[in-house]
Amino acid sequence: MRIAIISLMGGAPWGGSEALWHAIAIHAVQQGDEVFVSVYDWGKPHEKIKALEEKGITINFRKRYNPDAGKFEKIKRFIHNRKPELNKDYQAVIEFKPDIVFISQGGSFDLAIHHKALYYLLCRHKIPYSFICHSHIQYSLIPTKEIYPGAVEIFENAKQVFFISHRQWNLIERRLVMKITNGHFTWNPLNLSIPFAALDWPNQEIVQMAIVGNVIENKGQDTALEVLSAPQWKARRWVLNIYGDGYGKKYLQALAKYYQIEENIIFHGHVADMKNVWQQNHMLLIPSAAEGLPISLCEAMACGRMAVVTDVGGNTELIEEGVTGFVAASPTTESFGVALEKAWRKKEDWKTLGVKAQNVISQRLDKDPGKKLYFILTGN
Repeated sequence: MRIAIISLMGGAPWGGSEALWHAIAIHAVQQGDEVFVSVYDWGKPHEKIKALEEKGITINFRKRYNPDAGKFEKIKRFIHNRKPELNKDYQAVIEFKPDIVFISQGGSFDLAIHHKALYYLLCRHKIPYSFICHSHIQYSLIPTKEIYPGAVEIFENAKQVFFISHRQWNLIERRLVMKITNGHFTWNPLNLSIPFAALDWPNQEIVQMAIVGNVIENKGQDTALEVLSAPQWKARRWVLNIYGDGYGKKYLQALAKYYQIEENIIFHGHVADMKNVWQQNHMLLIPSAAEGLPISLCEAMACGRMAVVTDVGGNTELIEEGVTGFVAASPTTESFGVALEKAWRKKEDWKTLGVKAQNVISQRLDKDPGKKLYFILTGN
């Protein structure tokens, strides 16, 4: 079988949304399939992409979107969006002659808003496609015409649509004013060896809190810094470890200094070893304004750590208030501050909550979602 995988992730060279398609690609080539992967060109290929090339997978690098493009480039882009046959990046997919195309979206409507030309090409050549939705807008939204009614046919004509939380599925149905009958729920792979067990409790006396993820918009690191700048927090002993890379690092460093808490904030950059992260930290913070279902949450729970999360995406599908963590009703500073204060007052329970969290994720997590999705996509 010939399988084409297209990543629409444009915000960073690699992110949580990439893990699943990567797992599908590896499983497919192990079955003897021919695999074609199309990603944006970031100059230096990510190590995960290099690993796919070493396995014999064809990699197609697309030119990245330039928001500061000149007039000529914008005219060219306008024409390509309306005449997809002129877009060489998409033509590479067609020339591969795939039996099935799997599209990975960093958001939920990337294909409809920014990549409609790809959809038109697939339809014109009668190539079946499936796609996955990741992060999405949680709260009130009057959809643009690209979403409603523009995205309706894209969802209807897909062979399968995959979601990573049930709330996400419901919200997208609301955006489209339709029932999505070709939908499937899926997990994302974790950056941990499986089977896993709760780690020993960290022996640090100073409380170690962690935020894990790309340092980009909607992840809420700035919200956490504002909460922790309050007088009661400045009087306490704690460290916030921020793991991840992204364009927001310099801003957050400046914000920590502005709030006079820079000595309590450590930026570690990207760390691949999640087991090491959770050997050092007592709990996870997810102050995000937008999520699907964070891989970082699943990993923390798998390692026996509780979390303080905002009530967005699928967070509350895993975190039960006072049982496996604490929940902020909204991604505001006030609300997250209340939730974090509740957690602090229950410090003696953190280890117990972490054990319960580990039990929950062990019972519910799909240990090999890439293999499961491959089966659904191919019927094999």
